[in-house]
Amino acid sequence: MEKTPPFRVELLRPCDGVAVVALQGEVDIHSASQFKGALFQAVSEGARRVIIDLTKVCFMDSTALGVVVSGLKAIKVHGGGLDIVCPKQSIRGILAATGLDQVMGIYHSRGQALAAAGQ
Repeated sequence: MEKTPPFRVELLRPCDGVAVVALQGEVDIHSASQFKGALFQAVSEGARRVIIDLTKVCFMDSTALGVVVSGLKAIKVHGGGLDIVCPKQSIRGILAATGLDQVMGIYHSRGQALAAAGQ
């Protein structure tokens, strides 16, 4: 049985106005506050395009989805947008079932998301 990687969140700033919140492991009720902290830090520091990278995420629960929705609302207040990098079909299915794929860009790679952001 494959071991679940520990939760990790990293806030990256590849260029002015763009932030990447890269997550690893399980994003659930136990780790959602760290995820939310990084997401809202990016917005408060002036990012107008935030990319949430779920490439290394193996599980997301409804708490994590709530963080995504609250982050989307926060950045839209400032005229910005939020995109998600998600190559895993299981997690893409969750995003589609909730309709989040209709209100934000969903990309297979970080490079695609950065290109869509004009970087």
